[in-house]
Amino acid sequence: MARPRQFNESDLLDAATELFWAKGFDATSVEDVSLATGVGNGSIYSAYGSKRGLFLAAFERYCARRARFIRDVIVTAPGTPRAAVRALLEAVVNDCAAHPDRRGCLMINSIALFGDRFPEVAAIGTRTTTAMEHGVAERLRPAIATAGEVDEATLSALSAHIVMVAQGLIQLSRLGTPTPRLRELAEVSCAALPRDWADRLVPAAPDH
Repeated sequence: MARPRQFNESDLLDAATELFWAKGFDATSVEDVSLATGVGNGSIYSAYGSKRGLFLAAFERYCARRARFIRDVIVTAPGTPRAAVRALLEAVVNDCAAHPDRRGCLMINSIALFGDRFPEVAAIGTRTTTAMEHGVAERLRPAIATAGEVDEATLSALSAHIVMVAQGLIQLSRLGTPTPRLRELAEVSCAALPRDWADRLVPAAPDH
């Protein structure tokens, strides 16, 4: 039977995520996380096995939160699907602006750096992207249904496109693109949505 952890795992993973995200995996040590949290090295190694194990635990938690963020924003946004997509992209841009160090997205950064080195990173990234797309599709499906029979292939492609735009905005932010420019690009993407359903008023889902 595994021994119960003698530390607050949520706080530890929050600190580890911040360090890995800001400094990078190679420049962050278990000692850094220990100093930031007060949790001993031995306890960290006992819980996660290695720095890689700690990173993957923090990374998976970060990705799950990002997928939930995407779904929660678009599913609960009021108004038309176009308005919901606009709310999502605006939330993404605002989130970028909240990080003046232009750190980008830990998921995208990690896939680029560790896609081959850590196979788990690519697998988690794929699951996360799929979850994001499903969240977007959940909001768009009722509007497409009111316009006629739902074309699941089109719905999937549109949802993937919207997630791709959101991730692209984050990458552009990391490159130093000004916030007003990011908003202009987001608006162009909203305007390009199919007009036969994008402006149909469909109630947002309740916020659970």
